[in-house]
Amino acid sequence: MAKNTEKELNINDEYKQRLKKLEELKSQGQDPFPAQSKQTMTVADFLNDFDKLVKSKKKLSLTGRVISIRLQGGSCFLHFRDGSGKVQAFIRKDQIGEEEYKNFKSYVDSADFVQFDGQAFVTKTKEPTILVSKVNLLSKALLQIPDQYYGLKDPDTRFRKRYLDLLVNPEVKEVFDLRSQITKLIREFFDKDGYTEVDTPMLQHIASGATAQPFITHHNALDIPLYLRVAPELYLKRLIIGGYDKVYEIARCFRNEGIDHQHNPEFTQIEAYEAYKDYEDYMKLVEQLMEFLVKKITGGSTKIKNGKDTLDFKAPYPRLDFKEALEKELKIDLEKTNDKELMTMAKKAKLPVDKSWGRGKLLDELYKKFVRVKLIQPVFLINHPLELSPLAKKIPGRENYVERFQLVVKTAEMCNAFSELNDPLDQEERFQEQKRLRDAGDEEAQGADMEFVEALKHGMPPTAGLGIGIDRLVMILGDIENIKEVILFPTMRPKND
Repeated sequence: MAKNTEKELNINDEYKQRLKKLEELKSQGQDPFPAQSKQTMTVADFLNDFDKLVKSKKKLSLTGRVISIRLQGGSCFLHFRDGSGKVQAFIRKDQIGEEEYKNFKSYVDSADFVQFDGQAFVTKTKEPTILVSKVNLLSKALLQIPDQYYGLKDPDTRFRKRYLDLLVNPEVKEVFDLRSQITKLIREFFDKDGYTEVDTPMLQHIASGATAQPFITHHNALDIPLYLRVAPELYLKRLIIGGYDKVYEIARCFRNEGIDHQHNPEFTQIEAYEAYKDYEDYMKLVEQLMEFLVKKITGGSTKIKNGKDTLDFKAPYPRLDFKEALEKELKIDLEKTNDKELMTMAKKAKLPVDKSWGRGKLLDELYKKFVRVKLIQPVFLINHPLELSPLAKKIPGRENYVERFQLVVKTAEMCNAFSELNDPLDQEERFQEQKRLRDAGDEEAQGADMEFVEALKHGMPPTAGLGIGIDRLVMILGDIENIKEVILFPTMRPKND
């Protein structure tokens, strides 16, 4: 292998060169993709125990991907890494033999997976190294990985080819390690509180449980339409009816909506439900959960950096009444403002108004435009309009509003929760209203699940429920602006051939 000739080749020439090496190996009876390999320890273990390994002169085997090669006549320094870290290898012709060294130079390239047998060795520069006695090719890479120095910066390529992004941008793996940690901590929190983790259907007969346009598919054997779930809510509440007092699900959900820095059509959320609780109880639960997560991540502090802001998750959080907040910003009395006047305000605010928008949709869009954009520190937005909340209990004495709250942080809705509606006749009426909205053209109106109404007629205790988007949670706690950065394989427009 000529020194540094790879950099002079374009990708097609590079591929042809490597393909030629592959065929030569096969013609010599060597398997470029053997099934068996030997690894006596990880790179991290090698580095941690390095001094002991040097003294003991223990024979060992390390495996990993070659990331750089520096040939120096009859010897070679290279770096390789496994999932735990990076280390140097030193290969000498007089150590492994002339024939094996020739094969190494001829057939091993950067990006190949290799097994190195040898022992711990200290170089003149004191860098921990394995002095190689034998080289075994484990997997021949036919395409080069991006240059380690220049990296991979183009966002479109990074998101489409996440495997390359992970290889050359170490900070990316840190984000997904954080995501894994957050998910584990969420499970720990609810498991310790006596909740049962469950699984409910992703394919549903009726798209309900959230205000969103669903994805539609078809089941051939039953010859029926099915929907990818927009939320697991109605199935989880069936479990409360069935006798569970505390349940939660970490659920993959699907909503046929636009893509932006906070939205991906496929996302993950946790939904939890507890009998004999209301939304006041669940505001306390959310405060406890957020404090628990932030302290675990920061090592004890309730404060976390996000952009130019320092967010403080120490409870209690302020409460902001939906009606009062919107009236203050718009300088109106909502009870004296009709739908036509709200529509005029929305158009004046240059919102993308559609004739199918009902009063609830108008109020929600005006809230997002004038109120939510100003909310930075954790705050509970409470007591939403009835039209926006077909599954929540009405507030006694305020029949047009419901016992609902959202946790808003850095202008983003982190959590949606309410005292669950358990009056089957009221629920049936609200589903009919959702059907009317859907018939009028509102594609996000919820489906009328009459089987759920039937289940409610068997009786459901007072119950509180919540949903928290895990993707957005990682964005906030990881100081990340784009949802694509926290989803390993985000939804992308297909690239033209």
